[in-house]
Formats: sequence, C-alpha cells, structure tokens
Amino acid sequence: MKNYGATKPKVVVVDDEKDFLRIIESWLQERYSVTCLPGGEGLAEEIRGLEPDLVLLDAHMPAQSGFDVCGRLRSSPDGAYLPIVFLTGSNADEDFLRHLDAGGSRYLTKPINRRELLAAVAEELGQAV
Repeated sequence: MKNYGATKPKVVVVDDEKDFLRIIESWLQERYSVTCLPGGEGLAEEIRGLEPDLVLLDAHMPAQSGFDVCGRLRSSPDGAYLPIVFLTGSNADEDFLRHLDAGGSRYLTKPINRRELLAAVAEELGQAV
C-alpha cells in the first residue's frame, strides 16, 4: 500500500460532459486532489504536466479519443506505470480491447455508482478501500 503522507493523491478526470465531471469531482474531492479537464487537443501533455497519481479517462471524446491519450501517456517514461482508468458509456467488446491495447489499467462503464468508483480508485492507488 502506497503512503501519500499528509498530501492527497492527485486524480485527473477527463470527460467532455461537464455535468459528469462535476459529479465525479464531488465524489472524489474528500479523499483526493481532483483536477477536471473537458478534453481537447494536447491532453497527454497537459495531464503529464499535472503529475497525477491516477487518471480517469473517457474513451470517446470529440477532439481526441481517450485511447489515443492513453497511448501517448504510456509512451513516456513518467506515464509507464500511471494508473489510467477508462470510465465510459461504451460496453462494446472492441472498446474494451482498445483500452487494453492502449495500456489502460481498468475499464469501468457508465452509469457508475459512487461506491464502485471510490473502490476502484483506491484499489488502483494501492489504498485501503
């Protein structure tokens, strides 16, 4: 189990749905330092600059897919072991396989409940649930 000391682990949430971002942020903010990003170009670089401990990433966004972002993050040394959890509305088999190919750590489908999300984040960060 990783010890974060007195600081909260940093979680970056990327999704093109602003209402969804607000909900996820409210669920996570008690235990984590949360940064929400609405998608767009240059996401991998922006995420790397934030130095997160974990990324929650939507698979399907208009400007750039989460699969592409994940692949770019994985291609850098600092992103090789970063937990990247796909949180998406798609339960298609091909999307699940694409998340594996891109290097995703976990694949969760929407709608998701608070307890399931908090448990997955804690587990990926090596924390007690």
